[in-house]
Amino acid sequence: MDQAVGWQSPYFPKIFERYDRADFAQEFLRRSPAYRSSYAAAAAAPGADRARLFRRLASRWGLVFRLRS
Repeated sequence: MDQAVGWQSPYFPKIFERYDRADFAQEFLRRSPAYRSSYAAAAAAPGADRARLFRRLASRWGLVFRLRS
């Protein structure tokens, strides 16, 4: 099992050496309580409400959600 590297570890900066802008954006969103709450609400909503909430979420955070087939 992999263990998380503490931020005070000398290895911590190495984690981010290969990150591009999309990786940093994903990390930001993953750690944002506001985004996580909005995403959870959209994911739990039924039918048309779900689509509307995901459109609103995408607009607010500048995202594009790929459609699943």
